[in-house]
Amino acid sequence: MASRREAVSIICVFSDPEVRRRCLDRSIEEHRLQADVEYLPIDNTGGVFSTAGEALNHGAALATNDYLVFVHQDVYLHSLRKLEHAAGMLADDPSIGVLGAAGITASGRIVGRIRDRAILLGTPASRPTEVDSLDELLFMVPRGLIAREPLSEAPELGWHAYAIEYGLRARSLGLRVCAVDLRVTHNSLTANLDRLDVAYAAVAARHPGSLPVRATCGWIGGRGATRRGGGILAPHRWRYRWLRESLAAYGGRWAVGGGACVLGDIRLDVDELMSDEPGWPLTVVNLDIAAAPGSEQPDSVELVRDGRRFVFSSQTPSEAAETVSAWNPDAPLLITNLRLADLRSLASHLPPAPRLLGFRREVGYWLLLWAPASPAPRNWRSTRARPLGMPAIS
Repeated sequence: MASRREAVSIICVFSDPEVRRRCLDRSIEEHRLQADVEYLPIDNTGGVFSTAGEALNHGAALATNDYLVFVHQDVYLHSLRKLEHAAGMLADDPSIGVLGAAGITASGRIVGRIRDRAILLGTPASRPTEVDSLDELLFMVPRGLIAREPLSEAPELGWHAYAIEYGLRARSLGLRVCAVDLRVTHNSLTANLDRLDVAYAAVAARHPGSLPVRATCGWIGGRGATRRGGGILAPHRWRYRWLRESLAAYGGRWAVGGGACVLGDIRLDVDELMSDEPGWPLTVVNLDIAAAPGSEQPDSVELVRDGRRFVFSSQTPSEAAETVSAWNPDAPLLITNLRLADLRSLASHLPPAPRLLGFRREVGYWLLLWAPASPAPRNWRSTRARPLGMPAIS
């Protein structure tokens, strides 16, 4: 029997109309036939609203459907029907106060499968799964709850942590905070951390009895304060990570039969990597062992990032091997979400063309099959990015 579907109102506060048109607007228009959604873009290009909560509460007051979806302007929705099904989950289970596309547990596990820039992130969650907090990129709330408990408009929160604060408030009312797969791509160009510490301090001050709480950018209160402490070893802590990741890089290089290596999070460097490459689009293959017809990973999509085209897809290991075997060596190909076993299985399919293997603990291995003409991103030229005993990337 098909799961319940409820109508939703999609609310987005935007400051960049072009980003909104190319991501959120486009996705809604391309999937309009799936669902009859209400779309309420809230214009803040002139700075009318001083906080996200103020702008989103304004949108909520205009909404006519019973379930509200608060979403960033740089999100591509692969399915409007999934939003309606998620709203049906809220209707069927009134114990859930807030439901989002991606959350984090107290143990640090990301819940909810999303595409975050160049990688797949999070463990799949076909049903609502409780989390410590939710990312603001997309979260849903019953309109009745928002009417009684609006989002915080406190200036200290500004444009950060409003979903975290709201989740703690919902939990204080006896409601659950959950994440579920909603099939989205977050096409974010930057990670805005301005005044994040102020927002986290404001959340801690409002909910001292709920601390510590895990957020995607660290701890709020409790253990977080301890971990941010100094000590004489504090300036050298990066070296422990560097040594561990260097060992992983050696293992990966051996698995693929050699090549250059770098320690880095490709999400942070992919745009600089492509900044002087106006020709070919970058094809990004996210390896997904769960990929299958009907699975919940985001679909293939072509998006623009800072004026350049990126083609994203999720593939199984066997599909990725076929892609690599047939690939034009003149075109850039980035394969992400790789494990050591995946590198071994791909090795026999790799062309003799230049390759660059990357590793970061949070995202695993990634492999670039291409030799960019432009200089390497700045992060790759740092000491921390060069695996122990390996040549630097120039």
